[in-house]
Amino acid sequence: MLLRKPLTVSRRWVVCWLAASVAASVWAGAARPITAAENAAEPAKICLVGVGPGDPDLITLRAVNAIRKADLIFCMQSLEARFAEHMQGKEVIHGYWRLFPYYGQDPATLEGEERRQCEAMASERNEFIGLVRRAVGEGKTVAIVDSGDPLIYGPWAWCLEEFEDLQPEVVPGLSSFNAANAALRRGITTSENTKSVILTAADWMGKADTIDRLSVHKTTMVLFTMRTEFKEFIDKLSINYPPETPVAVVKYAGYAGKEEVVQATLGTILDRVGPDRLPFEYLLYVGDFLTHRYKKPK
Repeated sequence: MLLRKPLTVSRRWVVCWLAASVAASVWAGAARPITAAENAAEPAKICLVGVGPGDPDLITLRAVNAIRKADLIFCMQSLEARFAEHMQGKEVIHGYWRLFPYYGQDPATLEGEERRQCEAMASERNEFIGLVRRAVGEGKTVAIVDSGDPLIYGPWAWCLEEFEDLQPEVVPGLSSFNAANAALRRGITTSENTKSVILTAADWMGKADTIDRLSVHKTTMVLFTMRTEFKEFIDKLSINYPPETPVAVVKYAGYAGKEEVVQATLGTILDRVGPDRLPFEYLLYVGDFLTHRYKKPK
């Protein structure tokens, strides 16, 4: 029987062979033509950008970058003035702020004045939609800029559905809720009896989660007031919360120069606030977290 000698390969030969193979692969990759898709610039897009409440220094770096990358910006005039540094040289359009009412509703199902309002709103909304789609079609990046966090009682959430085919990006912003928590200097989820927080607003027609139903749980509640009559909130909260329940009003959350906190109880807050009309930018807090102390009195 003939025995063959085992084949022996030197380590140096293996290393040289591997090096030559890698070099050939790299050369082949470099020589391959780059496709048009690979060479294309970042695709145009639409971005919903939250810039925070109050002072301009509460904007996030991500929001600043989104604004700087935008070719076309939709925002209120007050926001353009506040963030002029970042919007300088941009095309900025105002006037399309509150377009969500009647979105998705057929005017033919309505009558009278309500139908007229629905048709007028649809006309303005369609004009805005056309401007956005035309800009994206031209290769531009569109930023819709709103204060606070745009997805907490923001007027632009409908855009995410309307432009779903464009895969819109959302840049979260600091909410007035966050700024007001900081003004109170209290742990919003820390109290003697509860750990939960309900964010709500005035009672809206057709909605089941009314203030009196939510307050049955007696957990912490934060109300985005949005020009609703202050006494209306207190009357509804008083149905289930006892008059000694701690409450607080935070005015101008996020504005370092004029931020103000008024604390009282549900039974005394109307007297503390007084007859003067509260500003649009205020939040109402209800709950015993406002008086909670980790250290118990001896």
